[in-house]
Amino acid sequence: MLRAAIAIGLCLTVAAVAQELTILDENVDDVIGWASSGEGTPENSTDAYSGSQSLYIGATGGDAQKYNGSVPDWGWAVVENPAADNEFRYITFAWKKDGGTSIMLQLSGDPDGWSHRYHSGVNVKDWNPSLEVQPNIPTDWEVQTMDMFADWGAFALNGMAFSAGDGVGAYYDAVRIGQNESFTAVEAKGKLTTTWAGLRADAR
Repeated sequence: MLRAAIAIGLCLTVAAVAQELTILDENVDDVIGWASSGEGTPENSTDAYSGSQSLYIGATGGDAQKYNGSVPDWGWAVVENPAADNEFRYITFAWKKDGGTSIMLQLSGDPDGWSHRYHSGVNVKDWNPSLEVQPNIPTDWEVQTMDMFADWGAFALNGMAFSAGDGVGAYYDAVRIGQNESFTAVEAKGKLTTTWAGLRADAR
C-alpha cells in the first residue's frame, strides 16, 4: 500500500513538472553561458522581478543582444494540443527596459528560423516578423504571456535571443514555457527552481 502511494506521488510530481519548463530564472549564469552570440553586454543583475537574479543585456551598440539559435537539448515542440513532456504552447516572461524605445524577445524555430518575435515599443532594428506586445516599453517589471501556437503555428523551439534594441539596456526574468495557461500566474516571490537544464539532467 505504501509503495503504491509513493508510486502515485512520483507520477503526480512528474506530470506536474511536465506542464511547464523554466528557461530563465535563478540560473542566469547558465543562460549567459549558452547565449554567447551577439554584441550586447550580459550581466547577472540583482534587479530581479522575483528572487535574486535577472538577466541584463546592455545595449552597447551593434545588435545589442545575446542569443543562441540552437541551444543544446532544446527542440521543444510548440503544438496546438500539447500532451507529451516535450510539447508546449504558451510562453510567459517578465521584462523591463532602461531607456530607449525598444525591447524584444526572439524565438529560433524550425521551420522559419528567427521568424518568431515579440517586442514592446518600437521595433528599432526592423526585425520582422514581430508581434507588438505593448505600444510602449515597460519601465517597470511587466509579465507577459503569449500563445506561441496561435501566433506562429507549430514549430520546434530551438533557441532564444534577448534583444535590448537601444537605450541603456534591458532586463529579463522568469521565462517559462507551458502546456496550458494555468501555469502563467508568476508570483514575485517564491520563484520556480526547476530549469530546463535540471529537468534534462534528472531525465538522464
